[in-house]
Amino acid sequence: MGTKKKALLAAVLIAAPIVANASTINYSAVDVSGTTWQYNYSITNSTQPSNIGEFTILFTLGQYSNLSVEASPGNWSSIVAQPDPVLPANGSFDTQALDLGLPPGGSQGGFSVRFTWLGQGTPGAQTFNIVDPDTFSTLEAGSTIPMSPVPIPAAAWLMLSSLGGLGVFARKKQKAA
Repeated sequence: MGTKKKALLAAVLIAAPIVANASTINYSAVDVSGTTWQYNYSITNSTQPSNIGEFTILFTLGQYSNLSVEASPGNWSSIVAQPDPVLPANGSFDTQALDLGLPPGGSQGGFSVRFTWLGQGTPGAQTFNIVDPDTFSTLEAGSTIPMSPVPIPAAAWLMLSSLGGLGVFARKKQKAA
């Protein structure tokens, strides 16, 4: 293989997206008012061979206070524990399935926590644990991922670029007249 082909192959491998096969918890952070924020979560079971029956999201001590459960799907029971500077301990949002839980390949949204943000800027990613509800052992740990904005469909981009082209054409025609 030539040097150029090797360099091109290396560039493609470096630029290729890394696909992690891990269960995910996505979030959106909503500014409710001032220092009051709300996280909205959804979870996807990508790796657990059995149903996910419980997960916990941690709220870093010194950055969050006044945690409250704002929403939880009907088949889940959710509670919060406040960050405690005396212990010291992070706060948490813990939720447990009341039925069979989230099957492999399944997704569930509708989890929301409201809080006072004590940090600087916008609240960001948090750590989470997927927990075995029988033994309380951690099955998987990770970081929450921001929800992506909804992409504009290709047809809309095509229409917008066509309108832009028509605008350029009309401007040239006016200058010629």
